[in-house]
Amino acid sequence: MYADFTTRVTQKDLPQLLEVERLAWATPGENMAATQDKIARRIPEEHGTQSVVLASVNGEAAGSQYAFRFNWDRDISKLASWDEYTRCGWTHLAHSDCGETGFLVGVGVVPRFRGLRVDHNLRWKGRHKISEMLIAITLDNLFLPDSGKGVTAVIANARIPFYHRVPQLSVFEYCEFRRDDDLLYDPVLRFHERMGARLIKPVAYSMEDAESLNGGCWVLYSEPFGGF
Repeated sequence: MYADFTTRVTQKDLPQLLEVERLAWATPGENMAATQDKIARRIPEEHGTQSVVLASVNGEAAGSQYAFRFNWDRDISKLASWDEYTRCGWTHLAHSDCGETGFLVGVGVVPRFRGLRVDHNLRWKGRHKISEMLIAITLDNLFLPDSGKGVTAVIANARIPFYHRVPQLSVFEYCEFRRDDDLLYDPVLRFHERMGARLIKPVAYSMEDAESLNGGCWVLYSEPFGGF
């Protein structure tokens, strides 16, 4: 299976982006799926240097990743909710073309393509999961843009969708909870750690997200993805 990753997304790609949003974010939670207006305002041709990557397989929308730039003072103690930092998903309001920090809004993959390893048109050799390549190329877009200065760090407020399975743990205990093989218990946190991120701050409230019991965890990328 071959996946094509498009980084020069325009308004003509909006229907495919909306299809990914509809299929990938069907989890309960009022802010989980972005509206058409929110998605349209993330497209760079309309609102500056925001990053949008669209993955497709045989012309069918398979996944998407959004990111923006802003200025962060590196004070981890001040990091609060996803809602606050993304303006509840209206990322064009938070974006700064010259921002020195990147923000990963969320990686979405259509369910039937999740977990599949695909050939692709990106610089990394071998077959990879679509989610892995969405993050990898987005980190390139932010750290190593085609023009202008790249960011010095990338952060994200990650979902913790298995938290509802062990609600007896505090969010801080949960985000540190590891399996017997020493990998993080939560699949999203495990994914970010595998991609090179460092967990820096759990938060009790991130967004309205039933699976995550509304919690989340801030993660930090200090460099582009270097491969496994």
